[in-house]
Amino acid sequence: MKARKTATRRLRAPSLPAAALHRAEQLCAKAGERLTPARINAYAELLTQKNPISAYELLARMEQREGRKLAPLTVYRQLDFLVRVGLVHKLTSAQAYVACEHPDHPHDSLYLVCSSCGKADELESERVAELLSKAARSRGFKPGKAIVEVPGLCQTCRQPPDGADGIGVAGAR
Repeated sequence: MKARKTATRRLRAPSLPAAALHRAEQLCAKAGERLTPARINAYAELLTQKNPISAYELLARMEQREGRKLAPLTVYRQLDFLVRVGLVHKLTSAQAYVACEHPDHPHDSLYLVCSSCGKADELESERVAELLSKAARSRGFKPGKAIVEVPGLCQTCRQPPDGADGIGVAGAR
């Protein structure tokens, strides 16, 4: 009966594209880890989000989708697993989680985080990673995986607001 409940829960998860599921399974197998239905559900939910979300936001979304209460510790464990295998990144400044845009290879992450809307764009830059590593080594420091967060305003939030009638400043003459 337990397998039946697991299968039901899995069906309620957001649909995970076959390619994303296959990539996630490969990554977990390579790490010697198991991608359980609960972990798939958490990962699939994060993939549907436009912006990073907190563990409690993820918990609420999963509870709503599954129609039952979940223990916060369970969600934190799923998130810890997803971060450990490289499917998800934790943005410390926002205490939020975001699905990695390219989990197929290990990398340091650089995020441009909008202070207004919360949008986070992941960038990969070998030059930035090398500069950080070189600076750390010059001080006798052995860095782990780097996640750099740069706060600012995204292009959308930098746009001047349109007039109340929907006509921009140029058309208001």
